[in-house]
Parts: sequence; structure tokens; C-alpha cells
Amino acid sequence: MSTPLTYNTELAEAGNSKPVKGAMLKQTTLRAGNEIVVYEESCPADKYLFWGFGYRNKQAGNASHIYAQLKASGNGSADAGDAIKGDLIAVVTDSEGRDVLHRYNIGDLETLADAAADPRTERPIMPALAPIAREDQRIQLRIVADEESDGAEIDPSASSARIYHGKLN
Repeated sequence: MSTPLTYNTELAEAGNSKPVKGAMLKQTTLRAGNEIVVYEESCPADKYLFWGFGYRNKQAGNASHIYAQLKASGNGSADAGDAIKGDLIAVVTDSEGRDVLHRYNIGDLETLADAAADPRTERPIMPALAPIAREDQRIQLRIVADEESDGAEIDPSASSARIYHGKLN
């Protein structure tokens, strides 16, 4: 059973932030109701990884403003350029990427897509979340597709996203 990732003030100014961009996502086919991995990174032996970055207070100045506008490739059930619909989830897993240790529901993709058009400081924020990923663990982004995106394939080159994670030395 996984535990939730929660805001951690000690991580808020720790490490360096790194965005997950649309082009970094896997070109993979989604299945309604199933968690499909669309991004993953293994934690190296000399580092720690954590989801989010900065504070949860937008006025603090150090906040990671996020959005995700994901598009279909045209392969599969959706036409090229169709919006991918579902929920975006951040997880920390074991070394094989199978067992979820910790999870955080970032939000629904329609809301995150709408945020792309907002001024940066008006977008949702994803603050530093703990527990962190340690050696041989992985961080992953997963999508649980809605019925209307069942069978759609993600097109990383047509997608635009900024979902942040931090890296500690």
C-alpha cells in the first residue's frame, strides 16, 4: 500500500529544480482506468530525487508553476492533436518501477491544459513533496486516461508540459 507524497518545508529550498517537458514524455498508448507510465527517472547512487519544487505559497516567489497540455499522435483511437484527458499522478516506486511506494494526484489533464494559457504565476503550483526517492528507486509520472482517451497514443513532440521535480546531491 502506498503512502501519500506531502508538502515538505525542508525540501522547499533544497536542491535544484528540473522540469519534465512534453518532449520528454514516452510515446505510449493509454488505457482507460489503468495507470500508464509516461515519464520515469531512476535515482542515481549519489543523488536524491523528489517531486515538486519550492513552496506551496505563490507569494513566496520560489514555487513551481505547472501545466500539462498533452496531445494525441493520431496513432491509436484519437486523431492527431486531440487533447489527452485523464488524471496525472506523480509516484515514487521501487527499483523496477512496479511497486508504488508514494503517490500524489497532480490533477486532471483538462485543468492542467487550461493552465498553459494562464500567466505563469497564475498556474497551479506543485510544491516540494516528500518522501524522496533514494538510490535505485524511481520517480514516475503516470496517466489514468478517461474513457474518451482510451487507446490514444501520446505525441511528445506535440505536447507541452512543465512538471517539476528536485534533485539533491
